[in-house]
Amino acid sequence: MSVTELALQIRNQPGQLVKVTTILAEAGINIRGITASSAGKNGWVRMVVDKSKLAQEALEECGYQVEAGAAVAVLLIDEPGALDRALHVLAENKINLDYIYTCVTGKAKKAVAILGVQTPSKVETLLKAHGIEVVEE
Repeated sequence: MSVTELALQIRNQPGQLVKVTTILAEAGINIRGITASSAGKNGWVRMVVDKSKLAQEALEECGYQVEAGAAVAVLLIDEPGALDRALHVLAENKINLDYIYTCVTGKAKKAVAILGVQTPSKVETLLKAHGIEVVEE
């Protein structure tokens, strides 16, 4: 099972990201992984949170347009080559990786990589078949 990832566009100006994080903090939502990038006057925020539906509702109530979609969360052991092994599975199966970001997990010595792909269920099946652990919500 994939994880729910939220994506929204913000202006590329000081203080815009903190508006998003404040809304989530006030709603009691924990951000587990986040990435933000900008191009010109606009920026994009992608995140995985503990209560995705509540987060989406809270952000939309404040005027943000939020896209909820599926992403693959891969559990990585903190050792050289861990991410490389997972990415080789995608490359060998000719699956394009649209984006990637990592976040921490409560488990010691492990991180989670969030993979943005067009076919999350297919990627999960492939990774599991290669002995790579996939995180579920």
